[in-house]
Amino acid sequence: MIKETTIRPNPITRAIIDSTVERSLREIAEDPKRSVRKLADLGRLFSKGRFTTEVYSLVQDLLHNDDSPYYEAIEKILRYSDNQKLKTFGINLGYNGLNIGGKIARSKEKTLSYRTPWIISMRLNPSIPNSMSVAEIDNVIRQAKPLGIYCFALRLEGSLMPLGSLAEIMVAHSDCAFFCLLPDQRLMNLHLNAIQNCPATMFLLHVGNQNTLKNAEALRHQKSMYGVFHVYSDEDASSWASGEKTKELLNNETPWVVLAADDFCSRKSQTRITKFCRDNRMHPHYPVLFFDQIGDIMSADRLRSEQDPGCFFEILETGDIRTDKEIITDFRHTVSLEQLLSIALPNY
Repeated sequence: MIKETTIRPNPITRAIIDSTVERSLREIAEDPKRSVRKLADLGRLFSKGRFTTEVYSLVQDLLHNDDSPYYEAIEKILRYSDNQKLKTFGINLGYNGLNIGGKIARSKEKTLSYRTPWIISMRLNPSIPNSMSVAEIDNVIRQAKPLGIYCFALRLEGSLMPLGSLAEIMVAHSDCAFFCLLPDQRLMNLHLNAIQNCPATMFLLHVGNQNTLKNAEALRHQKSMYGVFHVYSDEDASSWASGEKTKELLNNETPWVVLAADDFCSRKSQTRITKFCRDNRMHPHYPVLFFDQIGDIMSADRLRSEQDPGCFFEILETGDIRTDKEIITDFRHTVSLEQLLSIALPNY
């Protein structure tokens, strides 16, 4: 039974943030450097949680460097993204997901039998029998929001066929922020139309695959938010951690890059990639923002609540549950999300 909480996103606060961000985005076009700094200052003013306070402090420090590659990154984000969707995604992620979600997690963490992740990852692959379904994903999201979870990473593999139904789910949950990882297939008009309707979703394309540049061009044309991702293994982690692949990413015309460890990647390789992503964000040489899926999700979790050392929760296409420590056998057909969290992320 999901326990209700009186902590919820405040519509008045959200309206104020919405109006402020909208005005600031317009000002950035007139004076990028001054306006971005002002937006960072305002973001810190509105953000009271530990996570967002630390993030905005970092942003303010970095942007005091007039030659920072981040100014070029910001220019690309604004040029190729619809401002309304960018604003909605940012508020759903920052205010709903990290700020309000963090308050809910902290209010419950001493009484619940499980730890609450700030984001749930889920995979579906229609080519696999009994794969995670779109209906099951919708059910997880409905159970997650009362727990303060408003952020979801959805990884579609094997076929683009379920994308239309998946987009309907993301449209229906308009108070959530989504990352949607797409398979390496050419986006047709029906796919692009479905993507266009999503109000708060960043779509991620496979790095360097045959359809990536064409798909990226199509997404830029309709101003849909997008980035790229790569699933790394022990075999190629070193080449990414050395930075030798970074320059190759520039022709994608997006600053967003997510590196995700495969299911068999060693902790040693994951640690190297997490460090590389963090170091690259602190000392960028190119207008590229690297994020490590597991490492940065756990880092955000540590800042968001008193949980230590943070947690990671992913439902695989097979129904198995992946945490940062292990993969647990399929329980999803017989138990609720709270029971799954109690099994996978027990609160010690």
